[in-house]
Amino acid sequence: MSIVYVHVGLPKTGTTHVQERLWVNRDLALEHADLLYPGVRIEDHFHAAAHLQPERYLDWALPEHAGAWPRMVAQMKAWPGKSVVSHELFANASLDHLHRLLDDLSFADEVHVILTVRDLARQLPSVYQENVKNQRPVDFGTFLASVADHAPGGDGTGELHEEPFWEFQDYTAVVEKWSRLVPPERIHLVTVPAPGTASAGDTLWDRFLAVLDVDPAPLRKEGERHNRSLSAAQVEFLRRLNTRIQPDAISWVRYENIVKRRFIGIALDNTGEGRPLGLNAEQREWAAKVSSQMIDAITAAGCEVTGTLDDLRVDLGVDVSETPDPTEQAVVDAGLDALAYWIRTMPEPKDERSAATRAKDVARRVKRRAIGLRDRVKG
Repeated sequence: MSIVYVHVGLPKTGTTHVQERLWVNRDLALEHADLLYPGVRIEDHFHAAAHLQPERYLDWALPEHAGAWPRMVAQMKAWPGKSVVSHELFANASLDHLHRLLDDLSFADEVHVILTVRDLARQLPSVYQENVKNQRPVDFGTFLASVADHAPGGDGTGELHEEPFWEFQDYTAVVEKWSRLVPPERIHLVTVPAPGTASAGDTLWDRFLAVLDVDPAPLRKEGERHNRSLSAAQVEFLRRLNTRIQPDAISWVRYENIVKRRFIGIALDNTGEGRPLGLNAEQREWAAKVSSQMIDAITAAGCEVTGTLDDLRVDLGVDVSETPDPTEQAVVDAGLDALAYWIRTMPEPKDERSAATRAKDVARRVKRRAIGLRDRVKG
């Protein structure tokens, strides 16, 4: 029986961890679980999601990667068992996009959708940090005000500029959209375990594989990619840096290559200590209220839940006394530490002068020394 599972995120819910483990265990999954994770490269799932929505992801839906999805479909068609596709860019696909996706998967006897979901108290700072890593210059307070103003079923006016959040994070809307296309028993909500609640064998990876009816024991390999969280001071330093390098000053491609991959991925990731960004007591109360409304909507939708919806409730008993904004000195130190690390460890720039030019420079230095020595002797 051919079954395709489409994991649509949500972003910042351990998706990198799940995707990395699916990739490094793909041969073991075929051998022990009859599970196919298609693709020639791990990035093929990203390219598939981007090319499903090329008008939305113009910078990413490049012609040279257009063949990734057709190759994956061909692999799944030829596989008689279970397959899984995973990328968080599927989370905000429109109904038209989803119809196209299901048309491509029409060979399957069943199509299931999987959402990994985490509580708002952790999602809000995590998504904000990711926004800042992607060139956004807005401060955390403005971001939270925008999120509240555009919250689903909330009391906001919708007048504030909408910062990127709900488009990918409103799991009730994602479930409602998919419910028009597949029955609720084929929509699976996998909750990220609340801090300190997961028991042995009850990790996000275990829960995800449980939906696929796969034993995690043989799939033992760990991935190497880690999405390290920055400190609050580092995030604020990067935000201020972004105000000076907006798209009118630096293209996204250059920002991604120099700032995101190198400065953030190397310098910031290897320096800095201190508390991460978090919500204060008032912000947690608001998040708890909205979470309860969303949990009620999911309960009414009747989709399958792996884990517990209590994982999505915001714990108001958490001590938030240590969540003040970082000091000015902490922000400056975070930037200086990262710059110092980068300067110490970055490769030496190549000397692009020609061999002839370098030879002339050497000759000049020799000549200057000779003249200097002659003048000293005369003196």
